[in-house]
Amino acid sequence: MEETKQHLYRHFDERENLLYVGVSLSTIQRLAQHRYHSHWFNSISKVTIEQFPSREEALEAERTAIQKEEPLHNVALKNHYNSKMRITEDKREDSRVHLVNSVVEYQPIYSFEDAALLFEVGLSKIKEWCEVGMLGHVVIQKKWSERYNKWQIKKRIKGWQIIDFIENLEVMQQLHKKAGENASIQ
Repeated sequence: MEETKQHLYRHFDERENLLYVGVSLSTIQRLAQHRYHSHWFNSISKVTIEQFPSREEALEAERTAIQKEEPLHNVALKNHYNSKMRITEDKREDSRVHLVNSVVEYQPIYSFEDAALLFEVGLSKIKEWCEVGMLGHVVIQKKWSERYNKWQIKKRIKGWQIIDFIENLEVMQQLHKKAGENASIQ
């Protein structure tokens, strides 16, 4: 089965300041989503797009770009709401705008535990999805533990990474369905 190409995009202001770095299947669609959910949208004067052959490569490039290029509006750890949101069957039927609004504005950054509650899976599944590159995440803290003699790394998942993950699941379902239809024709 062919893998869908992924885009790493960067938004710049008129002075070439890097505003935001992100990953998406459709950079144009994501730009439209930013229009309604990002206070800095009107500052964008230039967008660059890089294409990657796999999701894992795009997510790694995003992590590297955020760490090295320090965009102004990529979310760092912020206090977030204490209440939890769950995606239920009814919510899946809501419009995409409502879903984006719910995920990005409701809670801009998620712990792995929050994401497990959101997707109604175990914490180990969230860690697995992050390890194999299906679900993007950011490293917000890294410190050496003398006690355990290893690096302790604190990771979080951005709201936009949740949206990207959902979009990729939808594409994978469509590809599986198409592959099944092609197999039944032959």
